[in-house]
Amino acid sequence: MNNMQSFPNVDARPESLRERKKRQAQAAIEEAALRLFQQKGYEQTSIQDIADAVTMSPRTFFRYYASKEEVLSGLIHTIQSDGIRTLMHVASTASPHTALREVFGYLAGRYQEQRSNLFIRHQIAMQTPSIASLFLYALLETEPAICEAVCSRLEPARDRNEMRFLVAVYMAALRVSLEEWLEDEESRDLVSLLYSHLDCFSTEPKRTDE
Repeated sequence: MNNMQSFPNVDARPESLRERKKRQAQAAIEEAALRLFQQKGYEQTSIQDIADAVTMSPRTFFRYYASKEEVLSGLIHTIQSDGIRTLMHVASTASPHTALREVFGYLAGRYQEQRSNLFIRHQIAMQTPSIASLFLYALLETEPAICEAVCSRLEPARDRNEMRFLVAVYMAALRVSLEEWLEDEESRDLVSLLYSHLDCFSTEPKRTDE
């Protein structure tokens, strides 16, 4: 069975000229920063180095990013934020598992589309002890927002402690799937890998006394 699906356009609003220029500037900064991180090393690359590479001042750099860490994790933050907005396409009467499966399936699909970009960032992070946990934190810090979004979208109101637990379980499945997928040179299907982990979680285990 093909687990790939069509993911919704989470933001159909027309992009303004200002937004487009900002996105282009951010893309140029990220491209230059990643190249320098690979060539010189993350810790050896300064904000000045990145700014010089895109012919801007450090002050202008800080209009777009607060730090080097934010540049490195920017892709994850963007995808995670987009994933939360997919809830607008989920029926308010859906079950929590249905809603979360939709959100995390979308996230896996987006990461799959950005495999090369994500792989470079993951390599840089894993080779730098001071930021090795950056990817994990970038995922985990969106858990409260996902929990709140699901509780606000679904009717009737859900128990937030229960929802926090479910979101944490789904996030763990996504994190493990991402790690396996990025370490696998055969480029397995991330969406299918995620769903296989989620199916294990949702399948009732056999009793040992039967």
